[in-house]
Amino acid sequence: MEGKGNQADFVLCVGDDRSDEDMFEIVSSAISRNILATNASVFACTVGQKPSKAKYYLDDTSEVACMLESLAEESDSSPCIKETGDSSRRQV
Repeated sequence: MEGKGNQADFVLCVGDDRSDEDMFEIVSSAISRNILATNASVFACTVGQKPSKAKYYLDDTSEVACMLESLAEESDSSPCIKETGDSSRRQV
């Protein structure tokens, strides 16, 4: 994306151990470093209640699955824009 001059506007990262803390730290500072769009929605989630650099907590893997299912359902119910072969037209 960066090579094309694009920035992500949505980031979801989920982890459950110490090795994920570096990811949470990088993601939390990505907007200020112009890696992400200024209006990006960033969700860093750790699995299990413990000290973490993640802003959000999920209790266990079943909560991760429920969250992902909810996101999928929401994205399926939202109107989406699909690219057609002709870049001057968009199909909704």
